[in-house]
Amino acid sequence: MLIMLFHLQIGYSQAEDPSVKTVEGIVNRMIEIISGDIDEQRDWDAYRNLFLPTAQKIILNPKAKNPANKVRAMNISEFIKYVGPQYKENGFLEIEIGLTINEYNGVANVFQSYHAKTIRGEYDKKGINSYQLVYLNDRWWISSTTWATETPENKIPNRFLKETYRSKN
Repeated sequence: MLIMLFHLQIGYSQAEDPSVKTVEGIVNRMIEIISGDIDEQRDWDAYRNLFLPTAQKIILNPKAKNPANKVRAMNISEFIKYVGPQYKENGFLEIEIGLTINEYNGVANVFQSYHAKTIRGEYDKKGINSYQLVYLNDRWWISSTTWATETPENKIPNRFLKETYRSKN
């Protein structure tokens, strides 16, 4: 059943979205879809189309007081249910401030440094999205995303930042 669902999903998701043809395109499309003004509805169908049916979103928060919150994994539907209402209510903007791609034979690992904030101003953080991607059926698919937020003790290294965002130290 899972194999058939996977096959159907890939067949159905062949909608012509040129962003899925390149690694840079698909990861930038992801942050484009989640970004928007207060009360702006996100295109969650387009978002789902970026991911394999079995994809995971993993939040790394080692400083969480509750051990259960140090690593949180969710599938794409759970992620949309968890963040969708917050993004719409508070507005959310995420921009890329660095991109490092390693690719081999249909597999890619991407570090996408980001600056994310809510429009209302309750959240303003930098961090790194780590993507695992696969190339199937003439396009890229995100198989998982893990992200971690920058802390005062763990700044994003300059090698993962565009020149304009690098610290001068």
